[in-house]
Amino acid sequence: MKARKIILSLLATSILSTGVVAKENEKVLSLSTQPVPLSTAVSDEFYQFSARVPAANVEAMYKNIPQTKSDWKALINQRDMAAIQTAKELSEKFGTSIVKDNIAGVDVYWITPKAITPELEDKLFVVNQGGAYMFNSGLASTTEAHVIAHFLQMPVLAIDYAKAPEHPAPAARNDIVEVWKALLKTRSADSMVMGGTSAGATLTVLTHQELLNQELPTAAALYIGTPSVDMTMTGDSRYINEGLDHVLGAWRGISKEIISVYIGDIDPENSIVSPINGNFDNFPPSYLITGTRDLLLSDTIRLDRELKRAGAYTQLNVYEGQSHGDYIFALGTPESTEHYQALSKFMYSHLVK
Repeated sequence: MKARKIILSLLATSILSTGVVAKENEKVLSLSTQPVPLSTAVSDEFYQFSARVPAANVEAMYKNIPQTKSDWKALINQRDMAAIQTAKELSEKFGTSIVKDNIAGVDVYWITPKAITPELEDKLFVVNQGGAYMFNSGLASTTEAHVIAHFLQMPVLAIDYAKAPEHPAPAARNDIVEVWKALLKTRSADSMVMGGTSAGATLTVLTHQELLNQELPTAAALYIGTPSVDMTMTGDSRYINEGLDHVLGAWRGISKEIISVYIGDIDPENSIVSPINGNFDNFPPSYLITGTRDLLLSDTIRLDRELKRAGAYTQLNVYEGQSHGDYIFALGTPESTEHYQALSKFMYSHLVK
């Protein structure tokens, strides 16, 4: 009993002393300087993938920031050319067909898999490709659409929405809303689902907030992959996972500048760009995914809590050791396959009743 009292006393002293330190330092805590090894609590395949991917060069991200419009254009062209090649390779790998179209003045791409599940033949997955609201135009807007079409075995429509710097917010959201409204003329809302990763996930949320604001029918279900729901430097993972996330690297530096270009003159706390500050009443069932090393882990968790508080049904998936959108880059690993299979099951359950 005496030993127990001593332990409890030490524990209380530790807690109190920690509180004093936090107060003296204005509640700002310092991260450990210990190196962080790759997680071994993952599949061998994902571990090997992680070992091959170079760590983010955070220092360079703070320095190598485009200064002029021509600088931004050169960076966008470089990224898009590589992404277009990736999209072509995925189409060839999975055998998906691509047909370009235009709906409501917006370029779109119909992606059809080799095999379609009979019950999903008249259903549609509307995909909003990620790309920091700036990258992945043209054929590059179909990258994840090929993966989704293949794994879910259903027709997919990829929207090549307007992007910064020529078209700042809310142009991208408005394009998606207009395409959705046009689709509603020939399809029922409950026969369609919508989603994407990163910026595509955020735009999916923003689109549905606007659809509900206009009292329009919403999708049967949503796919929200590691979204950036807050345009301010808010959330633990923005700090804790800086440098650990090998995809985004850091929110500060070039990422912050990209966001500044995207939001333009809009207040970053405005719900038109930061959906976390918006309304989530009557939201569709939502499948969310993130990873423990994702810079946007906090964003995904915060969104999940807001959706639940508003009464929405959600399925939150957090994968060990994964950075931002690793499930796309690590195709073929058990974790990636598990995710797309789970997404397929989720969407099927809300489309086929």
